[in-house]
Amino acid sequence: MKKLSDSWLAEIVRSLGLQHGDGVLVHSALHFLGKPEGGVQMILRVLAEVLGISLDNASPTASAGTLAVPTFNFAFARGEPFDRQTTPSVGMGVFSELVRQHPLAQRTPHPLQSVAALGRHAADLASRHTLGAFDPGSAFARMVELDFKILLLGADVQAISLLHYAEQRVGVPYRYWKEFRGRVRMGEAWEERAYRMYVRDLEIDPKIDLHPVQARLAERGKWHSQPLNYGFVSVCRAQEFVEAVEQFLREDPWSLVTNRPESE
Repeated sequence: MKKLSDSWLAEIVRSLGLQHGDGVLVHSALHFLGKPEGGVQMILRVLAEVLGISLDNASPTASAGTLAVPTFNFAFARGEPFDRQTTPSVGMGVFSELVRQHPLAQRTPHPLQSVAALGRHAADLASRHTLGAFDPGSAFARMVELDFKILLLGADVQAISLLHYAEQRVGVPYRYWKEFRGRVRMGEAWEERAYRMYVRDLEIDPKIDLHPVQARLAERGKWHSQPLNYGFVSVCRAQEFVEAVEQFLREDPWSLVTNRPESE
């Protein structure tokens, strides 16, 4: 397997526009980037250095930038309790788990679609306690408000979770609200709480294709990408991604669904 050095990774992410003080939401599929020299920890170290994040000082003033990762786990929907300190993310990749387990990481309390963060705005994001993970005032809404960038480390555009923020804002017809109840740990105490998620209509089982969004952003010079070993590293602004998705959905709410029902 090809190797990935820290200097190479730093050079690429800087060439794509990441800089000191940025807030970044990372989606990753690291197996496409080759074998990182020094392990996955090297990738975190490089990003922390580029963004200006202290990995050994919890004070917000010690960091200029912020790094966030999705730490979703849907076991709460099956009746399992959620503890934001110990419940692992599932299907989010080894990098997300590495960030979640970092001693300075702070995690949002939503038991289905949480985010873990390091750096300047980590405490702010983790304090956002909303019934839906993509509601106004949520951590995702705050990242858009703070002009975060989206960084794809080997991951495809299909991985971008802010899709759901745009879908909720528009009110797409292939999703609906569903409430989930269960036990969550709030500080030292366990409580029975209810949360909600804008779930897929399984009778439709919509298959979403975000490549037209990527193409539109690229045409406008707002999608930046570089090849790296077996995959790509890509960057775009969260605000611009959300705006592009919403443009498609407002023109036609079914425009990104590849298995559109015949009646629509």
